[in-house]
Amino acid sequence: MQTDISQPVLMAILGALLACAAFFAAAHVAHAQSIYKCRGADGQIAFQDHACGAGAAESQVEIAPPPPVAPSPDYGRDSNVPRHAARTAATAHASARERREVVSYECRAANGERFYRHGACPGRIAADAGPGKRGRGGAAATFAVTSEALPRGEACRRMAAAGSIGRAGHARDESVSTYDRNLGRDPCRYY
Repeated sequence: MQTDISQPVLMAILGALLACAAFFAAAHVAHAQSIYKCRGADGQIAFQDHACGAGAAESQVEIAPPPPVAPSPDYGRDSNVPRHAARTAATAHASARERREVVSYECRAANGERFYRHGACPGRIAADAGPGKRGRGGAAATFAVTSEALPRGEACRRMAAAGSIGRAGHARDESVSTYDRNLGRDPCRYY
């Protein structure tokens, strides 16, 4: 049984094949093609893909073929260490960090404020300046601060928790600037 292909479909297939052949031929010729350097009577130089006109000095310039395609270098890892070994080393480093258990601190002031620090809590804090907040002699009142060690992840969760903005002492939480966060200096980046 013979199938009949209509003439427009056959012409479309033939046109596509001819276009592919022309593309590959042009790509092959483009690598081996040279250009013409033409120096006019007035001394100006022009580069073109066809022969120079009458009265112009002509020379051919060969274009070097492009370099072979190579994979991009990976500057982020040691080239002597295989990828699997690099991943294993990173996992081992992360495990060692978790075993060390980095701590942060929950700081509680005598005035009821509760805030979080990644380093040690201050021994005392000054009361917020406001009407009636000054002690004897016009000096600002201070409050003693106690601290309790917490896992870093727990402190980060409590600082970022919904409703933490309304907590007394939220303004004293240790915050990281956008600059330090972009440089990777945010202590909460892994939590």
